[in-house]
Amino acid sequence: MLKEAIKEATTLEEAKRAAAAELGLEEDQLQFEILQMPQKKTLGLFGGCPAKVRAYIEITPASTAAAYLDSILKGMGVSGTTIAIKEEENACTLSLEGEDLGFIIGRRGDTLDALQYLTGLVANRVDNAYYRVTIDVGNYREKREKTLENLAKKLSSQVIRTGRSVTLEPMNPYERRVIHATIQGIDGVTSSSIGEEPSRRVVISSTNPVKKNY
Repeated sequence: MLKEAIKEATTLEEAKRAAAAELGLEEDQLQFEILQMPQKKTLGLFGGCPAKVRAYIEITPASTAAAYLDSILKGMGVSGTTIAIKEEENACTLSLEGEDLGFIIGRRGDTLDALQYLTGLVANRVDNAYYRVTIDVGNYREKREKTLENLAKKLSSQVIRTGRSVTLEPMNPYERRVIHATIQGIDGVTSSSIGEEPSRRVVISSTNPVKKNY
């Protein structure tokens, strides 16, 4: 999707500023096409013409997501933050870098997940098609994933040893997927989810459970 504006002004600089203002973007975010160079009137009376420019930007789900996230952060009073965009097929990762961004993560990533959900909704409106957005702060996602994988392996060893199931604390869908994916690669255990959101939990069970004596 292409977003554009055509403006005339006395100078090129003024025309560019006017076009950027109409699009609600900074000039360095736009590309410009000069449609007409300004010409002064002859003897101050005859001829002459204004500068005319076309400003445009290609609107993609990733750029829309980044712009929306930036506006949310500014609304939260966060400044000096950079957003790096990594695009993949039907998906993107927005990585935040800056000072004192820990509060954006929240408890067990709750705040980060909420921002990710809202940003994903906005990105999906661009082409009216599914587009996955991941938001990361200081490699939190990777670190959290490693922690969850280690937790799943540790509890799996316990379940295999005792034959008794273990129920984990409530987790969001992303965290449960990490646990389930890790369990799939471990012989002797299986996993399932119980409960309703937001208290849904993963249960790790042995494929050779302890038989109860009655």
